[in-house]
Amino acid sequence: MLFEVLVIAVGCFAASAVNAAFATGGVHLTLAASSAVLPLAAAIPMQVALNATSLLARIITCWRHINWSIFAMFAPPAAIGAILGARVFVNMDEGVISLCLGILLLVIVWGVPKGIKFSLPNRFALIGGVHGFLSTIFGVGLFLQPAVLRTDLARLQITGTLAACIMALEVVKAGGYAGFGFDFTEYWPHILAGAVTSIIGNVAGHRLGAHVSEARFRLVFKAIVTLVGVRLLIKGVLLLSALP
Repeated sequence: MLFEVLVIAVGCFAASAVNAAFATGGVHLTLAASSAVLPLAAAIPMQVALNATSLLARIITCWRHINWSIFAMFAPPAAIGAILGARVFVNMDEGVISLCLGILLLVIVWGVPKGIKFSLPNRFALIGGVHGFLSTIFGVGLFLQPAVLRTDLARLQITGTLAACIMALEVVKAGGYAGFGFDFTEYWPHILAGAVTSIIGNVAGHRLGAHVSEARFRLVFKAIVTLVGVRLLIKGVLLLSALP
């Protein structure tokens, strides 16, 4: 267990630092760390607990900059999507989850065109439902971050708005996972270690953002998420091929 806790602690530190510095991307690092040492049936629900401290820190820091109109459009349909996603998650085979998650991560990194626009008037309501459903099944969504990043919001507005939207979704996801039998208390050492290192990472991230260019961050981020995606893809294929 000590090794698991150490890996997750490092992952939470890195994720919190990245989120504080660049507004998004940290969730993929948390997922990478936890899925490396825990089965996906535990690693995906654990994203809720492991990301909570970092999200709260960003909400407190950027409270005055949160765009509440986006939050109001996103949160209700995201909650519905999360409830439906939790029901699907508990009935999915780990091989299928691993294969689909690997594909999803590769699509997030390489498949979303830079010039795409999200211009529908109520786009964040639609995005909320789809993102809530996918993120509950796979631990990460696909649509919220690109949509917010392609608005005219300033950097602190993006950071605060993303944190508020995701925190609202995480609360519903936690209830969904617990309602279908996942016991978060079994992993309290992992959660405690992640919370402590997330606080430290949040402080470090605000300093990091001034010294690391976004271009360099995106290069490293793409490399890490690509490796995780390929590993999960291979794991999913091997698990499914072993089925009778």
